[in-house]
Amino acid sequence: MAVLNQLEETPNQIEETPNQIEAMIDGSSKAKACHQCRQKRTDLFGSCVTQKKHGTCPLKFCTKCLKNRYGEDSEEVALKIDWVCPKCREECNCSNCRKKRGQKPTGILVHTAKNSGCSSVSEFLKTDGSEKYFYKKKAKTESVVVAAPPELESVVVASPLELDQENAVEDKPVSIKRSKKTKPEELKDINNGCSNENAAVEKSSPKKIKISDSVHEKTAAKDVKENNKAGKIRRTKPALKRKEEDQVEVKLPQGNSSITVVGIDLPPEDVGNVFQFLEFCSAFGEALELRKGQAECVIRELFSGRSRTRQQYSTLTQMILRLLTVLLESRGETSVDLSATDATWFTELGECLSTSEVKLEDFPPEIFEKGISHYENLNSSKKLKLLNFLCDEMLGTSLIKSCIDKQNLESVTRKKEAKEKINAAKEKEKQLKQKLQDELAKAVTEKNGIPLTITERDAIVSPINAEAKEVHSEMKKAMEMLPKKSQGSDNTVRTSPVEVDDNGLIFWRFKSYNDGQNILLQDLGSRSEVSPQGKWFSFSSEQTPEVEKYISNIRMKRRRAKTIISS
Repeated sequence: MAVLNQLEETPNQIEETPNQIEAMIDGSSKAKACHQCRQKRTDLFGSCVTQKKHGTCPLKFCTKCLKNRYGEDSEEVALKIDWVCPKCREECNCSNCRKKRGQKPTGILVHTAKNSGCSSVSEFLKTDGSEKYFYKKKAKTESVVVAAPPELESVVVASPLELDQENAVEDKPVSIKRSKKTKPEELKDINNGCSNENAAVEKSSPKKIKISDSVHEKTAAKDVKENNKAGKIRRTKPALKRKEEDQVEVKLPQGNSSITVVGIDLPPEDVGNVFQFLEFCSAFGEALELRKGQAECVIRELFSGRSRTRQQYSTLTQMILRLLTVLLESRGETSVDLSATDATWFTELGECLSTSEVKLEDFPPEIFEKGISHYENLNSSKKLKLLNFLCDEMLGTSLIKSCIDKQNLESVTRKKEAKEKINAAKEKEKQLKQKLQDELAKAVTEKNGIPLTITERDAIVSPINAEAKEVHSEMKKAMEMLPKKSQGSDNTVRTSPVEVDDNGLIFWRFKSYNDGQNILLQDLGSRSEVSPQGKWFSFSSEQTPEVEKYISNIRMKRRRAKTIISS
């Protein structure tokens, strides 16, 4: 029975992921057995509502058995409050249930079912006939004891492994032992008419051959090697399979060095500075009372060839004046009146730079003494550096600090409210499930144990199902309020990388770039004197799944490395 059960359901788990394989905890007190494959697992699903003598039906099924044998998704099964298990539906195709119905076990039928276009074994049996396919046990070859000369005293000849697409049964080896009573003529008959005993051995398919003579040893070893290649099936252990998966290299697709923002193709050396400025404005634009789209206008002015605009009409100059005014006010300078037509603001900017801990080598103090004309001759990259310098200095002002505290408090409040809503929804879902079980049990009791008809059952289940859908909708909305795991506690004001690779690769999602839909790559390993921030690459929408797969592979390797260290 144990062998038959293993042949029938265990191969259904061939496509399991490493996490699902780890879910099989044999001998664990927390693990329970799947009704179909009888394997002790922790990833069991299904809460059957059918009333039995001592309560509801306790049967549960693992993820793969639900999928392969019955075509049901485990997540959908877990959410259903009126789910009925295959056994109670009289559709169970496990070996035990089929025997009780007078049918034969099916064996490993999932591959045949999928090859025929069916989604599961259950659908295949309904379509092609339940009695047509069943497991056939292979006949075992009986051992024959015959005489052998002294040279073949230790020879053991094993029959080859018989294979088919559904089941594989290994026959017992045929042993040849030396016996004084057996005559050489009898040995000749057993060897299919071959008078040379050694020749008969060479025709067989031995797994183990030991011959004292060195010549026979070489010939036998060669035969064993060839037969092992032809007839042996290697079954990879889960641990080895996991190791092989780790060694499979997940390649990152080739990115595009051209990055476009607000319709402007950014110079490669300025990509990092542009996103630094745009993300700052996205986080604190409301606190700074910036107009909608003002930050994007600054980038257009810098890189579209309109940087020679007169100061009084320059969006860039207006942005610098706004940041500089707030910065000077935070330092106690109350009489701040800066104008785009007055060169004073450029001198004030130089004083802020001289008193700051940040030193920009491109801007020595004498530059700011030459007046506004020298600023007008600066290229776009240097103007952008001055702009980002002011943004960095702004982070220490009371205005920005209070903005950060306010947004963090709002984030914590939203997270708390979301958790409360999720817990309330889970409790309501639990109550609905209990209500359904109670009403079904009450209805059966009122009918003196007679099963309910479909109409009677639907009359009870339908209104409760409608309530359950509303609860699921509320839970989904609450979960969307929770911050993503990749973000920190100050996720509302800080842009954190999606993932950091050990090879100097940093993956980003910026709100200012395609609304955060596409991933950008910063390659610090390729940094140079021209591009101190490294090289930047973009990916198309078609490449995004491949990039996400690469990131998932990085995280999986890191988790396994931590597990190995902790163990």
